[in-house]
Amino acid sequence: MKKLTINPVATIYLFFNGLFSFALAFFFATYVPFLVEKGMNLWQVNVINSFFMLFVILAEMPTGSFADRFGRHHSITISCFLLMISFLMYYFSQSFWLFVLAEIVGAIGQTFVSGAAEAWLVDSLKARDEFYLKEKVFRQELTSKSIGLMIGCLLGAYLGNINLSWPWLATAFFMFLAGIFSLIFIKENYVRETSKDSKSGFVKQVSEAWHYGVKNKELLYIMSFCGLMALSVQALNMQWTLMFKNSYNFSSLNLGYLFVSISIAVALGGKISKKFKNWFKNEKLLLIIPQLITAVAIIITSQINGLVLVTSAFLLHEFGRGIFSPLKQDYMNNRIESEKRATLLSLESMFTKLGAFIGLIASGFLANSFGINLTWFLSGLFLLIGVFIFFIIIKKPVVAKTP
Repeated sequence: MKKLTINPVATIYLFFNGLFSFALAFFFATYVPFLVEKGMNLWQVNVINSFFMLFVILAEMPTGSFADRFGRHHSITISCFLLMISFLMYYFSQSFWLFVLAEIVGAIGQTFVSGAAEAWLVDSLKARDEFYLKEKVFRQELTSKSIGLMIGCLLGAYLGNINLSWPWLATAFFMFLAGIFSLIFIKENYVRETSKDSKSGFVKQVSEAWHYGVKNKELLYIMSFCGLMALSVQALNMQWTLMFKNSYNFSSLNLGYLFVSISIAVALGGKISKKFKNWFKNEKLLLIIPQLITAVAIIITSQINGLVLVTSAFLLHEFGRGIFSPLKQDYMNNRIESEKRATLLSLESMFTKLGAFIGLIASGFLANSFGINLTWFLSGLFLLIGVFIFFIIIKKPVVAKTP
């Protein structure tokens, strides 16, 4: 297999993902503490973020269709600049509804890139007769993102120790640079396949892609599974900073170092996913076992005490999520036609964000009323039940395809 370092498509894709993740990560360790400093409680924090998920759900397929019709490179560039505007709004905002407005702009920006970047990679590789490289690139994508996230989050944590607003300025600046990089380097040097729905309007294209995705049971099951996982882990996504800050007196800088550990755990999971494909030839098991690891680790995290034990179990759940991500991407792209790729990947993202939206509302209420530990326990239990349901529903064994 050719080394990815001499593959221009993979190099651009991996560098962009690293830069994009680096830009995003500046506020990851300080997001919730920043909103709390501005007077928000846990419930309000989750409601603010739920507007992001809601507008992602509404905009996912139209923006995915935009990418398929007018170019994935245009869509990716628009995403970067809209996100930059959203981050600047966060820096200047002081009230609940201004934060909500910033989330809405950010949500629309996020939908322009979700699906579009992955579709650009896969079809660019396909045009170069290098379709077989996609699964390897997906694994390396996790490493690229993790490196960007680690560096960005640490720098953001340093800035947050001085002023919790400063990470928003930094993330806006580097997202602007990501947009410039996209504008210059992400080109569609391939002819996108055309079909009847590519000549039709947005509504018809989105409708046909929706019905295609829903009627294809393999795609429907995996999209539903992704939504279930997003629902279950949302409590941990939103509350880990407060849990470690309140229970173990973590500073912003300590939270930054913990996020570095999270990124390493996710990257290691992505690396080990290749071995999973060798160990389990059945795609059903490939998708279920990482989720099982995640669910059990969440339950353990909620039931134990002590910094070392809690941190280890928490990182184990992130490790399981890292294993699942490239396997899910490979599974999806093996079953999607090129002309519908960005739209259907946006549909999968929509299912995920719908799960996250429900998870935000539920976990925010539970944490505010009953505490973080019980919320995490119920989240892990819900995912565990979902894993067994998914195992029962997919009765027919599926043999994993070799890339």
